[in-house]
Amino acid sequence: MLARPVATVHVGRAFMTSESTSHHARYVGQGQWTVDYLPGRQLTGDEAVAAMKIAAAPQRPEVMSWAARLGLTSAEAVGLAAMKTAATAERAIGTER
Repeated sequence: MLARPVATVHVGRAFMTSESTSHHARYVGQGQWTVDYLPGRQLTGDEAVAAMKIAAAPQRPEVMSWAARLGLTSAEAVGLAAMKTAATAERAIGTER
């Protein structure tokens, strides 16, 4: 059985994106990043990459170590990313409660 590839995170000067998720990170200055599904938190570049990898590949075994970099459990990190994705989808189709 082949291992699933780790999602690619594209890091630019101002944004981090991945073709595997609609989540993104934004550079806010002084070495700090924000990730859309972790509102109110400022992260280092490495932490933001870890958060993006969780959103892009939540089924990977590495999620536990990526989440630990954020001070979260894997269930918390995956759940936060999934909740934000579901809320965005609801708004897009007009089913927001």
